[in-house]
Amino acid sequence: MANYYVASNSNNAEGPYSFEELEALYKEGKILSETLVCPEGGQEWLSFGRIYHLTKNTNRKAEEQESESRSKKRFVEFILDEREEKPAWANEQEPLKITVEGMFQVVGAMTIIAGIVLFLSNFYHHQFPLAFIYLLSGAFSCLVCFWFAKVLTLLQKIADKK
Repeated sequence: MANYYVASNSNNAEGPYSFEELEALYKEGKILSETLVCPEGGQEWLSFGRIYHLTKNTNRKAEEQESESRSKKRFVEFILDEREEKPAWANEQEPLKITVEGMFQVVGAMTIIAGIVLFLSNFYHHQFPLAFIYLLSGAFSCLVCFWFAKVLTLLQKIADKK
């Protein structure tokens, strides 16, 4: 750490003092926050309060960065430890792939949900024939989407064999 000179009341420079020594003098009341100090080898005199504030903030930021770095290191170590304990089949899984068959299945699920919601809405408003039409159309659309998904899966298997 840097050493500092302190401007005395008789316009003389006293020191050099370490930051910890200056902090002790400040706590004892021997220097004030307005007391001028200059870093060793420096030309600019600043108030001790400003030096104290800058040094404490710098130290706190360094401690926070060190703490964050330790936390990240512990997290990485935790993840690595967790990886070792997973069963062999867990590491062999393929990433999720978006397929046409999967999209048909999602659309089918959405159509049955929409049919049920429209059924309930119209049933609540006493529009029974329309409610059942929405429910049947949602169910039929769902069935068609799942059928297309199955057909595409079978066609893909046939194409893979050739």
